[in-house]
Amino acid sequence: MMRPLLAKLVLATATTAAAAPAPASGDLAIRSVEVRPSDPVVGPSGSVRLVVDVVARGADRVSVVLEPGRAPSGGDEPGGEPGKEPEPDATPSPPSGDAVPVPPGSPDPMVPPDAAVPAGVPLPGLGGLASAAMPGMVGASRAGRPVRRISSGEWETWRFLPDKPLSRWYPSGPWTVTATAVNARGERAVARVGFNLRRATEIEGLKVVRDGDGVRVTGTLLRVDPVGKVDYRPFAGQRVRICFRPAGSSRWKTVGEAVTRRDGWFTARVRAEGEGAWRAEYAGTSRYAADASPQREA
Repeated sequence: MMRPLLAKLVLATATTAAAAPAPASGDLAIRSVEVRPSDPVVGPSGSVRLVVDVVARGADRVSVVLEPGRAPSGGDEPGGEPGKEPEPDATPSPPSGDAVPVPPGSPDPMVPPDAAVPAGVPLPGLGGLASAAMPGMVGASRAGRPVRRISSGEWETWRFLPDKPLSRWYPSGPWTVTATAVNARGERAVARVGFNLRRATEIEGLKVVRDGDGVRVTGTLLRVDPVGKVDYRPFAGQRVRICFRPAGSSRWKTVGEAVTRRDGWFTARVRAEGEGAWRAEYAGTSRYAADASPQREA
């Protein structure tokens, strides 16, 4: 269950070698960092490949590093959040290196499809991109996937394709992308952006049964097993919304809610709303994706 989005992330933090005022035209600067998909979701198998675009000015070299954890504050390094459940024993090494310039107007690089991931075997760390920046020449990352640099006025887009995809074996929750631009004088500009890597959830076995003057809705909420022993496990203690759509309408409305038990099962009795369709919705968290069940009629 993967739902890649192509929305642009807002630049979370930007620090440069210059002082606080905005840099003058032509000075070294990073305008934006974009990650696609911006909200990656991983299932029990398969993986998600990221594309990172850095829009910079006055740079001779640009590199990116991907790390689990929130963007640092001050001199701190990115890290995990306290109080979170243990993750599989995977220690990704960040991708880093220089993008390779190619002539403007070249076609977008092909992003390979999701690759199968052997169950129970943590993937090695995210590899880096290492190619010399040689104007006018097409280059490739260590994994053989092209990276490109596109000029648009004084701003250039540096595109990176990390050579390792994200999968269930990497920590879910916040991740940080750090982009560093360096000019010929050795000055540096740094910008960071965050995204959440989420594991898939699934509402299965939804049943809707008339119960006197009401309706009883039952089902089970599952999540991708965080320790990787099986594909899915029950997801306990989660709030599930019961939604109804009247016949002839396209709008769903929340009419009740339930909390999942230890085995992931939930039940709710709500007032009958006439003819229409029912479904259950899970809103998700920073670590687990949202899901909506197939619709049912009483």
